[in-house]
Amino acid sequence: MMMTSSPPSNILDGWIADRVHHYLIRVQYEDTDLGGIVYHANYLKFAERARSSYLRLLGIFQEEAILPGGGGAGFVVRRAEIDFQEPAGLGAVVCVTSQVTALSRVRVKMVQKVKNNETGHILAGVFVEIVCAGVDGQGMVRPRRMPPEMMARLQVGEMPGWV
Repeated sequence: MMMTSSPPSNILDGWIADRVHHYLIRVQYEDTDLGGIVYHANYLKFAERARSSYLRLLGIFQEEAILPGGGGAGFVVRRAEIDFQEPAGLGAVVCVTSQVTALSRVRVKMVQKVKNNETGHILAGVFVEIVCAGVDGQGMVRPRRMPPEMMARLQVGEMPGWV
């Protein structure tokens, strides 16, 4: 079978609706414990993947920023808090939603919800604070002010061109 068209390049990054990013993940065997339930630390991995995809949809490419000449501004997690509600099992499809709740020149606070995509039940809530950082002359990672274009994209919270 031959495909006649290519899927959009951002199909793996989810979508944004009403300033909320939505990211689907199917729970794989590697995500679970012996009982077939998602291992608790993997909810943080799901949230990290969703945040990275959200930034990518906003036009913030951290993989480019960390390269020499790429501007040197990326995000690091300063604080994360997780509230477990219900377990997810092997094969379940979960939707991780991400929304910016506070923004400054250096920090971004987000609320993320891991939901069962079929029932809509919240499985876990993640409250995260990320800090814009760069590498200084001594090779140390230090907080830094966000470039204006990065801050503008986070303020709008929609894909470029969706305003």
